[in-house]
Amino acid sequence: MSPEERAALAASMRRRLSQDSVNAIPRVANGGPVPLSFAQQRIWFLEQWEPGGFTHNGARAYRLRGRLDAAALERALALIVERHEVLRTVYVLEEREPRQQPLASWSISLPVVDLSTNPAAGRAEELERQMRRLSREPFDLTTDVMLRATLFRLAPEEHVFLVRLHHIAFDAFSDRIFLSELSSAYSAFATEEEPALPELPIQYSDFAVWQREHLAGLRMTELVDYWRTALGDAPPILRLPTDGPRRLPQRHEGRHHPVSLPGSLMPAIVALGRAESATPYMVLLAAFAVLLYRISGQDDVVVGTPIANRGQVELQSLIGFFSNTVAMRIRLHGNPSFREVLARARETAIGAYAHQELPFERVVEELHVTRDPRYNPVFQVNFRAQAEERMPLELKGLDVEPLSIDIGFSRFDLALELRFEPETIGGYIEYDLDLFDDSTVDGLAAELATTLEQLVGNPDRTILELNVRPRWLRASPPRIPRRTGVGHDE
Repeated sequence: MSPEERAALAASMRRRLSQDSVNAIPRVANGGPVPLSFAQQRIWFLEQWEPGGFTHNGARAYRLRGRLDAAALERALALIVERHEVLRTVYVLEEREPRQQPLASWSISLPVVDLSTNPAAGRAEELERQMRRLSREPFDLTTDVMLRATLFRLAPEEHVFLVRLHHIAFDAFSDRIFLSELSSAYSAFATEEEPALPELPIQYSDFAVWQREHLAGLRMTELVDYWRTALGDAPPILRLPTDGPRRLPQRHEGRHHPVSLPGSLMPAIVALGRAESATPYMVLLAAFAVLLYRISGQDDVVVGTPIANRGQVELQSLIGFFSNTVAMRIRLHGNPSFREVLARARETAIGAYAHQELPFERVVEELHVTRDPRYNPVFQVNFRAQAEERMPLELKGLDVEPLSIDIGFSRFDLALELRFEPETIGGYIEYDLDLFDDSTVDGLAAELATTLEQLVGNPDRTILELNVRPRWLRASPPRIPRRTGVGHDE
């Protein structure tokens, strides 16, 4: 990082610290309906566009071994729903505008599905079938509590705990809060004690009101100007060669393909990042952009990435949907070396982090994107890399094992999620089943590993010198049309 960049970062931190008290989020005085946050409004709109879907559902599953107190677990879930108002909030129209309103009365239960009498040979398959079915059940945003849970009994001291949530009330950061509070509350109730959880400073509705006031005036102008400049002339579509035609509208049926990269790559990724003042995320983003370039033939690649967007201290302990999506534009023209691609990715990421507050739907609006139900606007490929350790679920007296669960949808054409584990880089590729065959994605995962090894092993090699030819492609990448207008695919 240059002295100028250090000075700019320090100045930004001083401004944020000085503004903390000014920008503190107050509680809303009345208990009536309030506007949705910008992120919630985007989800609400998409739910009206495709009613009865499950693309905004989330699911977590855990195997529990030992003597389970199911009543204590149910009480713990109810306590969390009581603490976090957004989990018991519904969404109604008021003068043609959506509003959020906590339910006056609500309940949550923990039904038990007994699979212990099923034949052992097919028990695992039946468990997976039922978990998938329950996880795909839609939520009614006008009436439902946004959290559901089910226990599957496999044996007297073996259960699987399935939790389903709706994205309008829950994001990835919320996982850590939910699991921490559930662990604490269960342990207390199981020993006939009261949980000692601190009072929450605000509720989600307070944030929603504050956000709309905060993102106004000069700050909004600054954010809009930045993203117009960053994305105004970006290609609206990444033209990946596909195995099947696009459906109109998209079905969003998808699948996860596991990815496991050698742990030996991690030291090289970290070392290269340090040498270039970049994070491991930036290294992996740059490598993924190179792979997309090799696949599509486009030297201007836009990739979406989620960002926590929890800059205020009051939001650190609150369950809710705060995350925003930012578009990372990586230019690969001129046959650069990977070191140069990384520098471009780093610059893009730093700018995006500094301007992450602008809601993605406002970016779409400002770019005058022409909506096409066959494509996601602005970007069609998503990327996320996580370095934080997984927050464990710790239930007193139980051995808890997290289970992977694939609901069977894909919000994007492709999405790559990576997580840094102690001895490997694990994760998965999520892909649209209408567009890609399993064998194609299997080849893509292999090329990802090969590309990453070559790039970090010799970052001064130009990207056209890579010994990579995506052998899984059915045909050469398509010709990229010339762009003549913002937001139009011509």
